[in-house]
Amino acid sequence: MLRLSWALALSFTISALAGILILTRDLSVTNDIFKDGVSQAITVDHTTDDALEGVTHLGPADAAVNQGMPQVVGVIDSLSRADHTLGDLGDQLQALAAALSSADAPLADILGAGGSATGQADAAAGQAAQIANTLAQADSRAQQLGRLLDQTSTLGKTIDSKLRVALLLPTAGP
Repeated sequence: MLRLSWALALSFTISALAGILILTRDLSVTNDIFKDGVSQAITVDHTTDDALEGVTHLGPADAAVNQGMPQVVGVIDSLSRADHTLGDLGDQLQALAAALSSADAPLADILGAGGSATGQADAAAGQAAQIANTLAQADSRAQQLGRLLDQTSTLGKTIDSKLRVALLLPTAGP
């Protein structure tokens, strides 16, 4: 029985020591939490002091806002008018877009016709060059013919003058 009582006493002692260790650990954690709470309270205190100091500046800031309010209203009015003007401009741009869209097909036809005319003009340019070459050859031949005609005219005048002389002469013969 003695052993049993020693065993019980020892188990109670160990349980008490374990409880004290757990309690000490919990007190340490609680102490850390308390220190952190004190640190946060100091931060809140400084923040509150800064906020209270900032409150002293609210009066002049409020006065400045009240003085600037007419300008803000004027800017809002200007923005409203600009919005209306931009809306009108948008409507006009839509009308212009519609007009340009309706002009697309005729412009495409004009461009096609212009391309076709360019092709025909290019084809005609070769023929015109042949015509110009032919006319240049004809001009050269006409100039040669003009010189021959001048020579023929000169010979004709010579023959004419000789025939006139021959007509004046008597004829010889049986």
